[in-house]
Amino acid sequence: MSTEESRRVAIEWYKCLEELRVDDLMALAAPGATWWVSGLKEVSKFTGVLPYADRADVIKELFGGGMKSFKFNLLGVVAEGDTVVLEGSPSGESKDGRIYKNDFMVKLVVKDGKIHSVREYIDLFALFKFMGVPVPLL
Repeated sequence: MSTEESRRVAIEWYKCLEELRVDDLMALAAPGATWWVSGLKEVSKFTGVLPYADRADVIKELFGGGMKSFKFNLLGVVAEGDTVVLEGSPSGESKDGRIYKNDFMVKLVVKDGKIHSVREYIDLFALFKFMGVPVPLL
């Protein structure tokens, strides 16, 4: 698979996530694909490795209540062969007025037009704040 095709699939992934098109996001995955999120598993059920398909439930739980606005500011894309790295800054407002602002770095491995693995690095404190979980001042 070419670098350009991997880039195309990764950009489509980003667009599906931004538009919260979860079914389309799931259709981009190869059978057996995994999605890992940085962080301590004992601190958050949203971290660690899950089968890619199980992340649909996580996305719906976090953002399924609806967002009044949601935008992914894509800051950069680096692609080489079957590996693509996306850097961005998602932000939005929930229907109940909560503000979401975060930064992320995602590494996707794309083979035969399908995503085989995702490694996502996000700021968990920003996610917890959006969820209304008290964030300690360090």
